[in-house]
Amino acid sequence: MTEETITALKNYDWLIRNRGLGEVELHWESDSLVSGDGGYEISLLTEPGFTPGTRQDS
Repeated sequence: MTEETITALKNYDWLIRNRGLGEVELHWESDSLVSGDGGYEISLLTEPGFTPGTRQDS
């Protein structure tokens, strides 16, 4: 598994565990991650630090 995939899974896992399964949705048609009243570009899941689950401590 690539590092990018691991980061995306960790970010998604954090969102599900902390916001709830009913509050997080992948909207494939628009390449969006929908959360609450907002949304994000789905590619942000691959970014370290997008959630506390992938933040690097300094």
